[in-house]
Amino acid sequence: MKVLHVSAECYPAAKAGGLGDVVGALPRYLAAAGVPTGVIIPKYRLKWINEHQFHTVYKGA
Repeated sequence: MKVLHVSAECYPAAKAGGLGDVVGALPRYLAAAGVPTGVIIPKYRLKWINEHQFHTVYKGA
């Protein structure tokens, strides 16, 4: 089974509360257990996001 996390925030890219911590940590633990995982978040205009390279899956309007 593959797991895709879709969230408004994910640490360290974007974090406003506890959700960002969970979405930042859970995929790592699942991947370490052998579960294929992915994370989708909005592309916010933040310094951290601009300093890293990401694969664009969908470019909206």
